[in-house]
Amino acid sequence: MAPKKPTKVLEDILENLSERNFKKFCSGLVGRDKRVKKNQVENKDFLEVAEVMIEKYADEALKVAEELLRDIDCQQAANDLVAEVKEAGLRWEDDSTSEMTVKDFWMSKKDDPEVYCVTEDNYRNRVALLITNIKFSDEKLDRHGAEKDEENMEKLLQSLGYEVVKWQNLTGKGIDDALKGFAKHPKLKQTDSVFVVIMSHGKLGKILGADWREDNPDEFAVDKIYRCLNSNGCQALINKPKVVILQACRGVRSGATTWVHDGESTGRPAPPPEDHVPELDKSAHVEKDFIALLASTPDNKAYRETQNGSILIQNIVKVFTPESYQKHIIDLFTKVQDLVSKCGDDQQKQMPVIDRMTLNKKFYLYPGLLDSSH
Repeated sequence: MAPKKPTKVLEDILENLSERNFKKFCSGLVGRDKRVKKNQVENKDFLEVAEVMIEKYADEALKVAEELLRDIDCQQAANDLVAEVKEAGLRWEDDSTSEMTVKDFWMSKKDDPEVYCVTEDNYRNRVALLITNIKFSDEKLDRHGAEKDEENMEKLLQSLGYEVVKWQNLTGKGIDDALKGFAKHPKLKQTDSVFVVIMSHGKLGKILGADWREDNPDEFAVDKIYRCLNSNGCQALINKPKVVILQACRGVRSGATTWVHDGESTGRPAPPPEDHVPELDKSAHVEKDFIALLASTPDNKAYRETQNGSILIQNIVKVFTPESYQKHIIDLFTKVQDLVSKCGDDQQKQMPVIDRMTLNKKFYLYPGLLDSSH
């Protein structure tokens, strides 16, 4: 008997789902990353849904199906799918890595000179800064759905081993003070890395504070993040990866959309800040070991759904999974860029940007490294 093709494997698994679970599967498919539209699966049978998945996801379709099945607690169906894939000899994304645990992989990289060093003690001392502006003095600027972003990012950072220092609804000065306080955190001497995540309204080069109004430009210059945590501002972080994620608009350009966006809607984008540049530290380049993921390209908006949170954060959470431990930070961010770029229609496009990348080694996060199960 000839081995099954991917479409046939998928058809067989979906055919055996109950009507209720099939509906849940289709709902999860539509909400996953906007590649599949509601009208492509609504009132369709398992044959049509399988065909749509192969068309939209190609080689990833079977892996996506497994993830969706596990999300809706159809564990047996997911296991059956994995078995069918292996029996058919089909390409499976995780085949080459399934036997290696997180700890095995970490051990294989410990002495690699091209990889940032992470010890178990470093991992225990990981710390991250999370700032989310949800409520504003001008209620029209309130960021509905940002609560979901905060919840998702906190859970994600904790799953990666980071203690989360969390702030909400800060003014521009408040953001500055929180960042300066974070730069003095006692764990920075022992940590292997830090994350700084700021989510608010914004424009080019600026994050808007909670008191922002047209007559009160309460703003925080993005460049201050780097100056606060660079080799001069925070020597405890020299030679350690500093990962910055900014969920905020960088301008006002966009097509018509039913999504809301993270930018104030009036005025021209601000020019990049021109603050005084500190002298270089002799022991290390002043801005070494940074990488930033910005929600959008310059002058453009970043979108947020009022129920599910921002498009960027939704996709970061999808990519930064426990199964992603063999991918370094640049690979992970590149995957996020790909997923976000495929969201929405022609008038709702968003493209995240990897910015100010000065990592000179590969940085792996090793999620779950200290968990007994790994």
